[in-house]
Amino acid sequence: MHVGDGIVPLWLLLVMYVVSGAMLVLSARRIRARFDDRLVPYMGVLAAVIYAAQYVNFPVSVSSGHLIGATMIAVMVGPYAGALIMALVLFVQVLGGDGGILTYGLNTFNMAVFSCFVGWALSAYLYRVLAQRLTEERAVLVATSVASYVTTVAAALVLGIELFTVPGFGIVPFTAIVGIHALIGIGEAVLTFVILLYFVRARPNLISFLSGNEVSEIAQVGGAPWATPEAAAPTTS
Repeated sequence: MHVGDGIVPLWLLLVMYVVSGAMLVLSARRIRARFDDRLVPYMGVLAAVIYAAQYVNFPVSVSSGHLIGATMIAVMVGPYAGALIMALVLFVQVLGGDGGILTYGLNTFNMAVFSCFVGWALSAYLYRVLAQRLTEERAVLVATSVASYVTTVAAALVLGIELFTVPGFGIVPFTAIVGIHALIGIGEAVLTFVILLYFVRARPNLISFLSGNEVSEIAQVGGAPWATPEAAAPTTS
């Protein structure tokens, strides 16, 4: 899903830099309002986990795919911290030649801002529905996995729409991009389930949905364990 330099028109790249930059500044301010000394190292660890996990490629038709992880990260720490973590991972990847400096704003919007906020909102909705029938642990696993698939395809749709600004880009490549990511989304959902399962079993209090805070308010940092003293222990089903 990374877009390299020299493909998308400069005006769109500048617009996406402004949009992504504004959202990251907002996210940083939201995090700073409820800052805790444990937040920075925890974000660093999660960034390292996502960065390493994205090197695991799996075959998809004539191409290959890898984990994005935005939805999973957003569920664990909230959409604001999640967007910052993903933006950091994407920046490190740019330094390694994955993506481009000019397209960093566009890639950050697609895989950090859009994916974290949409993935978090969809996960929160599904979690609230599933938690009425399943245990909280199973509900968060299923909700996040399904949301990660849907978000992956939705981000591909956004990417396809953005690429319509490129002369010569038409419905055929658009359909191919969405179709490939519909398959990649399956791998995204499976890896999300596996990674999140570890945290659910080992440290459920590190997952925002299981830390005891309300998950319906997207304006909140996301109920991470550093948000309130009461969140030190997970809720019970």
